[in-house]
Amino acid sequence: MRALTRHGPTAMASVCAAVALFSLAAYLTLDPESSRVDIRQDTPSHYPLLLVHIATSVLALCLGTLQFVPALRRGQVHRTIGRIYLFAGVFPGAVSGFCVAVLTTYGPTAQFGFGMLSVLWFVTAVQGLRAVRAGRVAEHREWMIRQYALLLAAVTLRVLLPFLIVLYSPQLDTVYGGDQETFFREVYQVVPWLCWVPNLVIAEWFLRRREATKRGPDHAPLEKIR
Repeated sequence: MRALTRHGPTAMASVCAAVALFSLAAYLTLDPESSRVDIRQDTPSHYPLLLVHIATSVLALCLGTLQFVPALRRGQVHRTIGRIYLFAGVFPGAVSGFCVAVLTTYGPTAQFGFGMLSVLWFVTAVQGLRAVRAGRVAEHREWMIRQYALLLAAVTLRVLLPFLIVLYSPQLDTVYGGDQETFFREVYQVVPWLCWVPNLVIAEWFLRRREATKRGPDHAPLEKIR
């Protein structure tokens, strides 16, 4: 556990940096043709909204990782990073993400899944901000752990999607007749949920386990986390 606490932020920062570089690479040219997701030709705002979502989410992903570094977790540095994380990263990322979810060409499942993720991004961040402004530091920390777990959907998605494609690839010819686009769209239907629901479940498990550890063996039944 000590090794995880000591090296975890560094490992997470490396993963997040790799995902950030991968995410940004296709959009540095500002060319809609190089987009990794389908762009609606009938909606000129789709691509600009996608650019805003990617840029702000990458910023949040990188800054959020710094908040887990013990040396930066207290004082003015933590507060400054936190403000940038929320107001330049999470909040615009959530709003633009919701718009992009509504405009997605991958159907209602993707719209609902990614839309719900964006809403939860926003809500957990607001709850964390309200808690810290009220001086409820422990509650603030819990909400921000949930928020960052949801933000890590960007990492989970990019790990999960190739795995699912490989897993279901035997069906490409037998079920989809070699139609790669239809195959990809079908596989993609589960990603908008699998990329964040397990993250949130793990975050809740972690918070409850930590609370149980603090209470000790005499308080084994967990009370509901506020």
